[in-house]
Amino acid sequence: MVLGDVPLAHAGMASDIELQKQYYDEGKVFIVQIESTIACLQSCLYCYRGSKPDSPHGLSSEKIIELLQSAAGMGVRMIDWLGGDPLLRWDWEDLCNKATELGMINNIWTSGIPLSDPDVAKRAVAATPGGFISVHLDTLDPELYMCLHESASYSSNVENILTILKGVKNCLKAGKDPGAMVNSIAFTKPLAGNDTNATILYFQEKFGIKTCLTLFNPVINNNSSSDWEPKSAQIKAGFAFRDRINYPDQPSCGSMDVSKYYCGTVVCVSAEGWLLPCSVIRTEEFGNVNDDTLENLVASGTEHGLLYLDFRDESKLPGNCASCTNNCNCFGCRSSAFYYNGDMLAADPKCYQLNPKEGKTAQECTQADDENA
Repeated sequence: MVLGDVPLAHAGMASDIELQKQYYDEGKVFIVQIESTIACLQSCLYCYRGSKPDSPHGLSSEKIIELLQSAAGMGVRMIDWLGGDPLLRWDWEDLCNKATELGMINNIWTSGIPLSDPDVAKRAVAATPGGFISVHLDTLDPELYMCLHESASYSSNVENILTILKGVKNCLKAGKDPGAMVNSIAFTKPLAGNDTNATILYFQEKFGIKTCLTLFNPVINNNSSSDWEPKSAQIKAGFAFRDRINYPDQPSCGSMDVSKYYCGTVVCVSAEGWLLPCSVIRTEEFGNVNDDTLENLVASGTEHGLLYLDFRDESKLPGNCASCTNNCNCFGCRSSAFYYNGDMLAADPKCYQLNPKEGKTAQECTQADDENA
C-alpha cells in the first residue's frame, strides 16, 4: 500500500485529497453517503438517529443500487456507508461490491461490534480498498461507557469495549492499513479532558489509528442530557489535543471532525430517502430520492446551498472565517450553524475561534430573537 491509498489526510477522508480538492473547487459531489440501515447494536444515548438493535433498515436494495448508478454517472468517487451500523444490513457486501463494480470506493462507518467476527472483518477489509473503516468507541472506561449507552447491565457495556477493540485488531490482522482506519468519538462533557485525550492517545500509539472527534450537539441528540454539552474551553482543548497527537505537522481544521473539502463535496441520503447536505443536518428542503432522481435533486440543491458553493469565495464566509488561520481546511461546522442559528450558512457558534464582534454566538442570536419577538 502506498501513501496515496491511505484515506486520512487531516480527516479529509479521501485517498486522493488533491482530486477531492479539485471537486471542491468545481462544486462537484465527491462522496455520497447512504444510510443503509438505522439498526445498531451500541444504542448510544446521544445518537441523532435514535438507533437501536431492532431499528428498521430503510431504503430497498433496488433503490440503493439506483442511487449507486446515479452516483457513478455523476462522477462520484466514494460511497460512505452509514447507519445505524451498515454491517447489520443483510446485503451490505453485495451493495459494496456493486459500488466497486461501478468504479467507486467504499468507506464503512460501523459501530465496530460486527467486526469482532473475523470473517466479517475480512470481508469489510476486502470491500474497502482505497477506502476507510471507521469504528466508534468513545471511551475505554466502562463506567463512562455505561453512562453514554443504553444497556441491560454493566458487564455488557464492558463487553462492548472489548468487542470493538477485537474488531479493530481483526481488521488490522486482515491487512487493513491503520492509516485507513479511524475511531470516531462523540465529544461530550463527561469525556472532556483526560478521558478523551487518553482514548485518542491509545488509538494512535497502540494501533496507529487517528480519531474523528465529533462535537456533541444537544439540539439533535435530544434523547440525552443537555449537561453533556462541552464548554468552549473544553472544545478548544479537546480538538487541539487531537491535532497535536494525530496531525502534528498539518494545519488544523478547528473544531470540525472533517475538513471543508469533505463537507463541501458530500451529500447524504437518509434511510427515508431525504437528500441532506450532511448526515446530521436533518431537513426535507432538498427533496427525496423516492420522488426524483439523485442527479436532479443535487442539481437543484446546489443552487440553494447544498454544497456551500458561496464559500469558495472567502469574502462570503460567515463571521471572521475569512481572516481565520484555519480557513485553508475549515469553514466551521455547518450542522452547528444550522441547529444553533437556524441557518447552515451562518457562523459556527461552537467554534472556539469565532469572534463575536464579526459573527454572532448562539447566545447573541437568542437575545436578538427575543428582542425582535
